[in-house]
Amino acid sequence: MADTEKDKTPAPEHVANSDPHPTVTLDLNTTATLVTVIEIPDDALPVRLGRFELRQVVGQGGFGTVYRAYDTQLDREVAVKIPRRGALETADQVKRFLREARSGGKLNHPNVCPIHDVGELHGNHYIVMGFIEGVPLSKLVSQDNPLDPRMAARIVLKLTAALTEAHERGIVHRDLKPSNIMMDEKRREPVILDFGLARSYIREAYETQSGHVLGTPGYMSPEQARGATSEVGPKSDLYSLGVILYELIAGRPPFCGSTPEVFAQILTTEPEPPTRYQPQLDRTISAISLKAMAKNPTQRYATMREFGDALRAYLRAGSAAGQSGLGLPAVAAAAAATARRQPPPPAPPAATPAPGIPDDKIEFACPKCGLPVRTPLACAGKKGKCPSCEAIVLIPKATAGPRNLRAGASTPSGGEPPRIEFACPHCGNLVRTPPGAAGKKGRCPSCSQVVMIPSASTS
Repeated sequence: MADTEKDKTPAPEHVANSDPHPTVTLDLNTTATLVTVIEIPDDALPVRLGRFELRQVVGQGGFGTVYRAYDTQLDREVAVKIPRRGALETADQVKRFLREARSGGKLNHPNVCPIHDVGELHGNHYIVMGFIEGVPLSKLVSQDNPLDPRMAARIVLKLTAALTEAHERGIVHRDLKPSNIMMDEKRREPVILDFGLARSYIREAYETQSGHVLGTPGYMSPEQARGATSEVGPKSDLYSLGVILYELIAGRPPFCGSTPEVFAQILTTEPEPPTRYQPQLDRTISAISLKAMAKNPTQRYATMREFGDALRAYLRAGSAAGQSGLGLPAVAAAAAATARRQPPPPAPPAATPAPGIPDDKIEFACPKCGLPVRTPLACAGKKGKCPSCEAIVLIPKATAGPRNLRAGASTPSGGEPPRIEFACPHCGNLVRTPPGAAGKKGRCPSCSQVVMIPSASTS
């Protein structure tokens, strides 16, 4: 359904499965035989194909034409893909088409487009899939408008779950790309389309198909680009999904150029970090995408599940940092916007709880990065991970006095050392941090920009 190159009719954008990156199929050992191909002029629609009424062309691509259709027997909208002339010229190609359609039909996951049927009419084959109403992921990102990294991580995390199920069933996609992923308009979920190039790698692990390169150049793994068919497996999908994550956060794919240039870069050139194009990006999400894209499959994540675990940890760490580790609590950050550039309040007396810190929490400066960390009082004396730099640190014990005094802080005259408060030079919002962070760099909780922490409070 998603192997499309461009819309032929002025279909509404929210149902157009256009594909700016057509699938390339290089077959060096094909012996052509004559096969009848359905020719349907655009102005002839609607047309009946068995029980299906073809109503609208939603796109064309390297494999064939995709139609929005109506199933008269089951009373539902579907997508019908009909191979183009030359796509199925030999008995082996037809056999592979049917086998791969059946493989995709085994999948039942909310983030995978279902395959309902595969059929033949007067010698012409077709495949029937669920019709996903939405926009392809390729239309949601550009270099001027990359996705928020946390949103990108959540989307890709959903895809790792779907591909985990496919891989555990012995099915690999082999042609993952943003245009093969639709954002379902109703469910607001990413849906992987077109397992039409999938294959059962368990059954075919020892079959040889020399001379074939299947996939889309910019998203191919190095083993696909080399034509090493026997090496193409789950880690090839993992690589392609890493490229998709890279593109979502960087606004552009890692390798660009003509098809030969892209092939050469995939095989010989290490990608620039996404931060090269989006300097404000968190280095953690950048590193996750690069690990998934390692040229050596053994250096990638071991499985899609492990890839998903890395994304889940990134999202958890970001949530914890938003709540506790970057100066102001998440709720207080909004209030700080109204107090920008105001003089800091006087330090509270020892008997008064520290502002914004619950009495069952302790706060201390991370000895590695200097940023504040807040953790439950019960964790005192144990080891934990800093939400900012992810270093494993020993959580100090709280000092005597009110339970929410900063851990390890000296308190002159029984009072609490004043926190450093200053206006962020980028957004103007108030930033509050422990005195131990003075002279170090930190991240503003409001705009996430890295700033130099002054040695004393400023108005």
